[in-house]
Formats: sequence, structure tokens, C-alpha cells
Amino acid sequence: MATIKITVWKQHLDVIGDELLHLSVACNVSLRDPGVIDRILRNDETVCGTSNTIGFNKLRNLLMATFNSLNKAIDRIGPEEVKMITEGIMEWNDKRRALGKGGAGRSDIPASKPE
Repeated sequence: MATIKITVWKQHLDVIGDELLHLSVACNVSLRDPGVIDRILRNDETVCGTSNTIGFNKLRNLLMATFNSLNKAIDRIGPEEVKMITEGIMEWNDKRRALGKGGAGRSDIPASKPE
């Protein structure tokens, strides 16, 4: 039963991670840079490198919802499991983002998300 719960939460958080990546690329903003998430949550659209009001609003709303989902996941499956899942998602998204910055053709980045 616990494995099923973790799998469901992993799938849910994977989808969120994918969309955060897409929206951050569309807005030309790196969520890993210090202070960026706080600026987005404070509705500071100037943090973006590209003017994209619709994308920024979607990104901001998704970030707020992400905190809610993470808190629920911690309650349901535990903080260590959530940490493991989110670290994997961040690593995967970092690799995917690197592909967009001249990394095309690199053999060290898998074509599909690891399980």
C-alpha cells in the first residue's frame, strides 16, 4: 500500500515539475536562482527575462499550488520520501534545461525520465 501511495505522489509531483519547467522556460526565469520564487510569489513579473504575462500568472499560480501539494505529500508519505522524489525531479529538470542551452546531442542525458 505504501508503495502505491509513493508512486501516485511521484506521478503527481512529476507532472507539476514538468509544467514548472515549461512555464519557467516560457518566462525565461530560473526557479533555482536565489530569491526568484519569492519574487514570483510576490507577483514581481520583472523577475522574468521575457514579457509573458499569461505565462507568469500560470507560473505563479502553479507555484502556490505546488506548496500545497508538497505539504499534503509530506503528510501522506513522509518528508524523506518527498525529499527523494523532489530531488529526482529537480535533477531531471536541470538536465532537460541544460539541453536547451547548447546541450543537444549529449549522451549523458537520458531520453526518458528515470523511474
